[in-house]
Order: sequence, then structure tokens, then C-alpha cells
Amino acid sequence: MKIELTTKLKAIEEYQREKNLKNVATRYKIHYATLSRWIKKFNENKILYPRPWNRISPEIEKMVMLLKENTPGITLHQAKKSLMEKGIHISIKGIYDIWNRYGLTRRLVDDPFSFFVQGTPETKICLEYVRYLLKKELSNEVLKKAAGILNSLPGFPSNYDYILEQIPEDLLSLRRKFDKLYNQFLKIPTPEFYKKIHKLRLQFEKENLYYSAIIAGLSEILALHWMRTPEKEIELNHHLKRLKGRLRDPILNFQLTFLEATARTEIMDTAIAKRLTQKARRLLRSLPYASFYESYGDLATFMGDYKTALRYRLRALEMAKEEEEKNRLYFKSALCLTIDGKYREALKYLKLAKIDYKKKYYDSYNLTHTLASFGLGKLEKAEFFIQKTLEKSEKEHFRNAIFTAICCLAAIKMALGNIVESEQLLKEYLPLMKKFNIQRETLIMQFLLEKKIKKLHTLPTVYILHLIKQAKDSLKERDYIKIFEFAAKYGLTGYLHRCLFFVPELILHRIAQGRNVLLPRCLLQLPIFNKNFPFYELKFLGPTIIYRNQAYLKIQLNPQLNALLIYIGLHLREPNNSIDLDNIIQNFWPKSKNPIARLYYLLVQCRAILKLPTHFLSIENVGSKKYLVNKGFYIWTDYNYFQIQLAQAKALERAGEWSFARKEYLKAFQLFRSEPFKKNFDNWSVDMRFRILSQFETEAINFAKSCLEHGNKNDARKILQKVLKIIPDSQEVKGLLDGLMVG
Repeated sequence: MKIELTTKLKAIEEYQREKNLKNVATRYKIHYATLSRWIKKFNENKILYPRPWNRISPEIEKMVMLLKENTPGITLHQAKKSLMEKGIHISIKGIYDIWNRYGLTRRLVDDPFSFFVQGTPETKICLEYVRYLLKKELSNEVLKKAAGILNSLPGFPSNYDYILEQIPEDLLSLRRKFDKLYNQFLKIPTPEFYKKIHKLRLQFEKENLYYSAIIAGLSEILALHWMRTPEKEIELNHHLKRLKGRLRDPILNFQLTFLEATARTEIMDTAIAKRLTQKARRLLRSLPYASFYESYGDLATFMGDYKTALRYRLRALEMAKEEEEKNRLYFKSALCLTIDGKYREALKYLKLAKIDYKKKYYDSYNLTHTLASFGLGKLEKAEFFIQKTLEKSEKEHFRNAIFTAICCLAAIKMALGNIVESEQLLKEYLPLMKKFNIQRETLIMQFLLEKKIKKLHTLPTVYILHLIKQAKDSLKERDYIKIFEFAAKYGLTGYLHRCLFFVPELILHRIAQGRNVLLPRCLLQLPIFNKNFPFYELKFLGPTIIYRNQAYLKIQLNPQLNALLIYIGLHLREPNNSIDLDNIIQNFWPKSKNPIARLYYLLVQCRAILKLPTHFLSIENVGSKKYLVNKGFYIWTDYNYFQIQLAQAKALERAGEWSFARKEYLKAFQLFRSEPFKKNFDNWSVDMRFRILSQFETEAINFAKSCLEHGNKNDARKILQKVLKIIPDSQEVKGLLDGLMVG
């Protein structure tokens, strides 16, 4: 009967406590001599598992392993011949088994960048023993002993990676160092990971362990990819291909092809990228697995072909077995559907993902929701998800999210008819895109600003901009139809929808001519295209100011009317939003005998001030409830602008872009002109004033501290002085300002 190592170790533990051999042996239903033998082996520090009788000697096994390490392209037959010349006779299967134990054969399908292996019975026994040792204590002697056992293993199973985390790096062999470092990808700063993996690869090469160098090099390329250095990626990729030689591993070849193709798209070298994409597609014939269909779908997105990407991602989804894999493919499929303009279908796929996965990959979830919400004409919801993306954005994910977030914010401003602010936003972030060396995104942003393509590229996401310009210049029917046909071919219809907001004159011309613009009705109702749906800017972070379609409205407001207008501005931002009348009454007239009459009277004044038709702001009955409903206008407040501006500033600061963050902070604080709700004393206004001023004070203090960290006392002083003008009794600000003056 086979007995597990954990059972043996428990029996030994009990004996060490009781010192009674027969009692412990009886409990475990074994002969006391068997227990005695276990104890003897344990005291001699021997692993409690015999080496298989038919296993060749460790010296010859290492020699066989080094054949593959030193010459990755060597075949099994060539290896057998080489060994025979040295008088060593091993079968093809024997050589393969050795390479397999060391992770030197075909890569794991689900984890091709690692050296992890399935693990042999003796490997698992060793790991259980190490886990037992580390559980008892973590002294230097125990750590060295554990490291020695781990270093002696040919390969390392992935589900034991937590053991490596407990062992100091300097005690591990090169292979175990790589296994430990591999699990730290995206868990430690990418530049730090890159330095470590680069050094490790060079060490592998120095010791002629070229196969290991290739695998380490793949992780190094991944780090370079996250750091947006495509030229270095391509250079290292070619170096690894030279090391690889004639190695015909389809998994390795696919990964190297995939990584070079994505890097080529980054530098807009689309001709070579297309050839590499075709090669990757041919390699798929030997790789009928979900993970590789998913990877090819990812490559198709780099190439701007979202229709192909969706097809391969859905095929991968059909084959996927693991929950993590399915959730990831739900997200990726949803993104493809939003890019293709199938917004409702995209939201269905997002709902299928588990809540924990949505929280873990918040940026993908929020940005896909942003694109879908915008496509459905729900601008408030789109802005909400952009803000959530920015608020949660971490340094490692910032560059991947900021382009989409800013372009969507600019598109929202365009949709509301706020063209000047939209263009200003793009101008502010264009230098950041150039700094990040994101060439494709930079080209797109330049087009959105200048409405022209400096150089024609065949990449669909860029070429479609050329077609838009062509249609705008010619105003011909066939040129306009051509854009939509091209978008449908590559699954870019949703992307096209957003781009068209930046050339509104093209759409307005077709509307004036009575032609079909081929846009969803919900997008055509937005203020940029439909002036019957007015857009208001309500500024209340100081004396209340209102703009209607960028035109200043002369108004005189009493405190109650002012409070109600702001309440509407914060809760009824776009058509079909509604407020329960009971909430309004509880906020403003909780003790009034006839609050409804008061509300009706104030609503008449609101409509007159805003120049709104009666039915655009009306009260509707739904069952026994009454609701105030927005039926046809958009209203944004400076408090909304403050929140989104603050989210941008904090995201930039976390990403280490202080010069950009500083500008965003200053713009956010400039929105405060004086104390809001100064003459209002109703419960809602008092609560809102306290909430807004508390946030203003807290964020200003945090900004001042950040300024001091960056040696900028001037900005810190100015902001703190502004806070004191608006909140003169702020003791914390006074103390901080006094310290600045003394300094």
C-alpha cells in the first residue's frame, strides 16, 4: 500500500512528541519497524521516496539535458547519435523523457512563457518535504537545505510557486531564479522585472544554456512590450531566433512570431506585420488550442482587424475549460463587439464574467462599458466609467488605458457641442502619447485634431481616417458609403461612430441634404447633431452661472430656485433620467403642507430660465409614484468637471507623470471661484456645501504636499491661500501655510 509523504511526516512528528514507537505505529496501522525506517531516513535527511530503478545516473541525465540546452535545435535522433558516439546508449523515448522532465520539450499550452512542468512523483515528494521543512521554521540552515533540494529538481510544477517565494534569491540556481521571477511579472514594477530578467538571460547565455536563454528572453520581450519599446523587442526577438537555430517547436515559433508582429504594428511597419500574421495563422494548424486561438485574436486587434479577432476569440471561448480563461474571453469578445458597434451584445458578454474578475481587471471592464455606453448615447454613464477607470488606474496599466479614456472624454465633449474644450483636451495629451512612443495612437489623435493624415498607412484603424477625410473633402455619396463598407469589413463600425463626432460637418451636411447618415438614432439625438436637444453648463462652485449651447444666460436666482436648479443639474444630466418626487420634497420641503405646489411653481421658473419647452422637464406618474423626468436636454456642472479633472490628475501622478498631473490639478482647483450655496440653508444645500468644501480642502492639502515633494513651494502656497479665501476657518490649511511661510 502506497503511503503519502504527508502521512509519513505526521507519524514522525507524533513520534518525536510521544517517543513511543509502537503506539504511533498502531494508530497509523503500520508495523513499528516501518515507522523506525522512516524515522531513520528522516534523521539522515534523505527524501522518503526511492529513485526509480530504471532511471539512468544523474551524471548521464545531466549530459543529455545539456545537449538540448547547448543546441536548442538538436533533434532526438541527432541527440541519440551524439550520445552513441560517446558510448552512451539511450532510447529516443529515454532522451525525450529527460528533456521533458527539465521542461526542454514542447511548451505548456496554457503557459508557454514558463519553464513549469507537470512534475514527476519524486518531484512532488521533494516539494512536499520542502513545504514541511519551511512550515517548521525559516532559519538560514533550513532555507539552505530547502534551496538545495529545489535546485536539484529538473523542473518545477506551477502549483508550488508559493514555496519559491519563501526562499532568498541568492540561494537559488539560475533555473529556480527564473521560476521565481516569472511569477512576479506584473506583480513588481515592470522596469525592475526587466532588469532582473535581462540579467538572468545574459547569465544563461554565458553558461551556454541557450534553451533557457530563449525562454527567459520571451519574458524579457513581454516586459519590453509593457514598457513600449518595440525597437528593442524586435532586436531581442531576432537574437532569440538565432539562438533557437533549427528548433521546430510550433509553440515557441508562434510566440516569437506573435511578439514580433505586435511590435511591428507599434512602429507602423505594417507590411512585415502582415507577413508575420499570415505565418502565425499557418502555425495555428499545429496548435488547435483555446489559448492560441485567443492569442491570434489578440494579434488581429493589433492589426486593426476586429472582425477576425472576434471570430477567433469566440472559437477560443467554445474550447475554453478554465473559469479564468472564459472570463478573460468574455471581456475580449465584448471589446470586439463594442469596436464593431454591437453595443448591447457587448454588454451581455460583460455580464457573463464573474464579479471578482470584473474587479481584478477593472480597466478592461470599465473601458468596454465606456465604449458601449457612448455607442448607446448614454454620455453620463460613459463619463462615469471613464472616471472609475482613472480613479483605479495603476502605473502598470496607465499607458494602456489613458488613450482610450482621453479620446472618449474628447468624444463626449464633441457630442455635447463643446468643440473647443474637446480639441484642447486632445492637445494637452498629445505630447504624452508622443512621450510614450505610441505611434498608432499618436497618429489617430493628430487626425482627430487636424483632420488630416500626414502619411498614408494600410493599418485599418488608421486607413479609415484617410477615408473619412476623403469623404469630408468630396462630400460624395460613394465616398461616404465606402467608409462604412470598410468599417464593416474589419469590424470597426463602433470605432467609426466615435471618429465621426470629430468631423461633425460631414454628418450635418448629409442631414441638411436629407441623406441617410447610417448612424444609430441615439447618436443623432446628441446636441452636436440635434440643436433641439440643448446642452447646458451649470457652474455653481461660486455664484451660479448658466450657459445654453455655449451662450451665456442672464439669470437672477433666489436661493430656493438656485438649489433646485443645481439639484436638477446633478441628477437629471441627460434625457430619460428621472428623480423620485418624494426625494425632492424630503430634501427641500420636508415640513411643508403643500410641497407639490411649491415644486410646480419653481419648475415653471426653471423652464423659463433654461428656455425649455414644458414637456422637456415634466412630472410623470409611474404606478403610485411621481417622477421628475428629463425628456430632452443635457446638463453638465463644474462639479462634474472637477471630479473628472481630479481623476485625471491623480492617475497621472500615480503613473509618475507629475508635470502633466500638476496642470490637471491646477485646472481642477481653478473651477472653485468662491463658496458654493452661500445663501442656501436647506438641508440638501448645507450637506452638499459641506461635502464639496471638505473634498476641496482635502485634495488641495494633498496637492500641496505633493508639490513640496517635487520642490514646488509656489504652487502649494497659491492653492492653500485660495482655500483659505473660500474656507477661512480651515486650521489644517493655516498650519500648513504657516509652515511654508517659515520655510
